[in-house]
Amino acid sequence: MQTKQSSQAMVGVIHRPDMEDFPIGSIVKTPSGRIGTVVKHRGAQSRFDLFQRIIIEFEDPIGDSVALQPHLLTMIKLP
Repeated sequence: MQTKQSSQAMVGVIHRPDMEDFPIGSIVKTPSGRIGTVVKHRGAQSRFDLFQRIIIEFEDPIGDSVALQPHLLTMIKLP
């Protein structure tokens, strides 16, 4: 006889943002506090690098960009 309830199945599960939570054109904040726009989603690059990354482009200086994992970003505004 099983005594655990189905509501306890999710205990300890932490929701981590995924690439789909940051659509292209979204305004996001990076861990360093910079604000940028999501311009591209990039999947795993090789069998040794299994992380998804989001490419963020900053307005100043023009052309400055960074690739970060989704859990590091904070959503500011959806497109």
